[in-house]
Amino acid sequence: MPEEAPPWELLDTAAAELAAMPADIRGTVHPQATVAGVLQLGEGSCILPGTLIEGYVRIGRNCTVGPHAYIRGCTVIEDNCRIGHAVEVKSSIIRRGTCVAHLSYVGDSILEEDVNLGGGCICSNFRHDAGNIRMPHGGVLTDSGRNKLGCIIGAHSRIGCNCTILPGRVLPPCSATQPGSVVR
Repeated sequence: MPEEAPPWELLDTAAAELAAMPADIRGTVHPQATVAGVLQLGEGSCILPGTLIEGYVRIGRNCTVGPHAYIRGCTVIEDNCRIGHAVEVKSSIIRRGTCVAHLSYVGDSILEEDVNLGGGCICSNFRHDAGNIRMPHGGVLTDSGRNKLGCIIGAHSRIGCNCTILPGRVLPPCSATQPGSVVR
């Protein structure tokens, strides 16, 4: 049986696919939102006032983004997601039915299906010493070769408000954290 690819390669694959996509806006972009890049926006989705979308971004159907969110390039947000007030998402994959509450940051991360990220959460993507991020793969802690890599949060997880998840962490499906905790 072939070895499964490291999870961080999904971010590279998504970035390559996004770089080749054409703009296609089927939802609603509020006149006070800014799109500075290439956006695919699904039917029934709304980009609220004050939101800035940069680079290549794909947002699925029936999503709400903002107000005042900052969605940076190489980001995929699948169907039925809610990205709240003043949330920043950078180079990440947000799977179907996931909610990222107000004042949160998600960098270089993968949030699987039906995750709820409470208000004020940080999915950190950078080490203080600027070294490469290590992440579990194949049962071993593996150097990703990247100095920016956030976390992977498994499906149906509930992350309490004001939590910080350090770079390279993997939370299994159905994880739950207490508010204000640090996932080391």
